[in-house]
Amino acid sequence: MDSQRLLFCDTKTVLSYMEPNFRFNLALKIPSIRKASKAAPLHIDRLVFYDNSFILNETEYKMTVYRQCQAKTKPPKSLFGANGEAHAQNRSFGEVTESSGEVDYDFDEYGFKIRPEESIQPGDIQLIESASVRWRRGSKVDNLTYECPEKNSLPCNHFIRLYVSGSMSQFPYTNMKMYYLMKRLLTIFFGNRNGEWTVKNMNLESSALLRWPANGYKPTVQCLNIGVCSQLKLNGVQSIIGSGVSLATLKTSSTVLCRISDHPVLRNAEHLIVCCFPLPASLSNLFSIQVRKVSITFPFYSLSDEQLIDMWMEKTRPTGVRYSILAGSKINLARISHPEVIQRSTDCIKLAMGDEAVVVVQYTEAHSKTWLTIETVPKRK
Repeated sequence: MDSQRLLFCDTKTVLSYMEPNFRFNLALKIPSIRKASKAAPLHIDRLVFYDNSFILNETEYKMTVYRQCQAKTKPPKSLFGANGEAHAQNRSFGEVTESSGEVDYDFDEYGFKIRPEESIQPGDIQLIESASVRWRRGSKVDNLTYECPEKNSLPCNHFIRLYVSGSMSQFPYTNMKMYYLMKRLLTIFFGNRNGEWTVKNMNLESSALLRWPANGYKPTVQCLNIGVCSQLKLNGVQSIIGSGVSLATLKTSSTVLCRISDHPVLRNAEHLIVCCFPLPASLSNLFSIQVRKVSITFPFYSLSDEQLIDMWMEKTRPTGVRYSILAGSKINLARISHPEVIQRSTDCIKLAMGDEAVVVVQYTEAHSKTWLTIETVPKRK
């Protein structure tokens, strides 16, 4: 029986059910399906970004620069004792560990490190402020084991190495920089898409500069971990997901959010998770966030549950706002004395908040942990 080519719509259907890494690899090898791959729905479970690598589901794409002149050399002199012997912590089965010759950053023709913000291209998203605006190329000498033979040009064989699932591809460093390859790879995977794509979990916590494609359909992100929160990073998130788009879950390791609490990304999040140890001074700031559901995954050891309730009752909260705070231990809530208490029991108390709302404070169990939940609900009539 003669074989027949799949129609465009059939190809899209088949591609939409493929594992993303397999699908991208297939599209690289078969040019005729690339258009369908860009149009077919794409579903990603996990997408984690670093400056020189990213993880797509369970596959890591990592880039390094290989310097042949630095390979198989002894560590710098600072790692040796006065007699030239290696320090104890540098011994490996009685031998001195040799250098692999690989570094995880780009460098110029003189061997000096290129900072990420020096190589911004169209579409790139800066997520962290520059460490020093006065930093100049050449002011910090690269820490090489020994100097390359020449200083005015690339002195020996330098390559970009791309590691994917244990395999390694190598490209001449004279033709491109590592940041350019990262941009090119992300554009091949995610750029110029005209079909919807969703990411279940995206992590930008460890990325200073995201080499994002300049064009294409924006992803629908369900859960996003941004690490330390800042105006710059939230602006970057908005560039990725679009303005006015809500996130199902936003994770951050920041507790001081008052200056950016009105940012659309933060304001439109359905669930905010604060993943850091909160300081007492930051609590009033956290309670002022206009997010319907907030989870704080570390307990307030320095404040009692009664103090938390008192701080919540200091101002009127909109109905529907719910905070869950990890409890270090449980107390008998029936013993809490507050003038607005209207009902109490060991694990739950209710307090009046004006004439229209009630604050419900109770202990709940979730994910094998105990949480103190404070929620403002409409008053039953």
